Amino acid sequence: MKIKRFVAPDMRTALRLVRAEHGPDAVILSNRRTEEGVEIVAASNYDENAVQRALLEAQRAAEPAPRPNPFLANLPPPPEPRPDFAAAMAAALATPTAQAAAAGVAVPPAPATPAAPAAPAAAAAAAVVQDAAPALAPVPPAPVPANDEQLAAMREELAQMRQMIEREMHRLTDERLRGSPVRLQAMELMEDYGFDAGITRDVVLQLPPDTPPHRGRGLMLGLISRALPVCPVDPLEQGGVIALVGPTGAGKTTTIAKLAARFVAEHGPRDIALVTTDTARIGGREQLHGYGRQLGIAVHEADSDAALIQLLQRLQDYRVVLVDTAGLGQRDRALASQLNWLRAARQVSTLLVLPANSHYADLDEVVRRFGAARPQGVVLTKVDETGRLGSALSVVVDHQLPLTWIADGQRVPEDLHRANAASLVLRLEDLRRAADKPNIPEHDHAAA
Repeated sequence: MKIKRFVAPDMRTALRLVRAEHGPDAVILSNRRTEEGVEIVAASNYDENAVQRALLEAQRAAEPAPRPNPFLANLPPPPEPRPDFAAAMAAALATPTAQAAAAGVAVPPAPATPAAPAAPAAAAAAAVVQDAAPALAPVPPAPVPANDEQLAAMREELAQMRQMIEREMHRLTDERLRGSPVRLQAMELMEDYGFDAGITRDVVLQLPPDTPPHRGRGLMLGLISRALPVCPVDPLEQGGVIALVGPTGAGKTTTIAKLAARFVAEHGPRDIALVTTDTARIGGREQLHGYGRQLGIAVHEADSDAALIQLLQRLQDYRVVLVDTAGLGQRDRALASQLNWLRAARQVSTLLVLPANSHYADLDEVVRRFGAARPQGVVLTKVDETGRLGSALSVVVDHQLPLTWIADGQRVPEDLHRANAASLVLRLEDLRRAADKPNIPEHDHAAA
């Protein structure tokens, strides 16, 4: 076994030195922060038994010899009790005659009794001497440093080590997957579609390695379709209060207009009402009022949680009430109060509106930030504006949010469809090709 100490400015560089020196099988024995940066002690050909033996020997060699207690060493030896005096005192205290004499009362003489043994008195005297010795206070434990900077540095180092281990595990998994041609093909396709690396590995690992290449894509799409959560019931048919939440520009107001138009086409405008809480943004409520006038639906406004609760109580006779919330960024401080309005107003079903043309990391943050609203489903918008639909589908699978509706255009209500897993996965290739196709202006077509 070979043990070596490595010092580097940061943890990433130190781990790179360890890997270069000892290879991928190196074992990290310790790490700590120093003035020079980070110190790592690593070993190759690691032998646990040899290390334990070396530690035991080092502990035995470092153990100091027992030292005498300085408090007990300075005390004089306890005096030897006199047996005759102790026996006399015990006998005197034990006879009623002596007790009465001490109280000044005359009593007749009593027959003599044998003297008590000296052993109890001697033990009592020895106990008195022992109690006279000063008690030793316990040594308090050494204080544990609780520096916030040190704790933050330790967390950062642990996070870096975790990321490095995850990357190494993913690399080994990818190498194993690339050993099969059909798995390699499926992995490349899912990466082109925009799927997250974790979802890609989960799906590709389910493909049998000996699958014929011409069947690989079909099996891959089938596995993706099975992984997509889809709401089995149309929320419009269930009725009640439905609130749409989501980041700025996600398409909440347009989606509410599409939902309202679909409901009016089937049931008429008398059983549906629209509510907006977007009263501060310029032009926010005017857009919904315009849709309401076109559809013949009354539009109401609420500028506080109390106003929203009172308004929903007045509208409880309506079969469907659609609530359009203010468009706030996922890091806006006003987002928490906006979501608290919906939580205060009970019997509200919340749907999260996600734009499909956003990156996976951004959509994942949106889902986490809007988690306080407890969304029961997802409305996927702007599907026609992306060529990498896999990013949005990966977020839906990761958080297990059921898909309710899909919006793929601005037309009201034609561009709103009930979510269907098979239809979505079949559109992956068409969307990718449309995004990669060059945009040729119309006058070029006319000239041609």
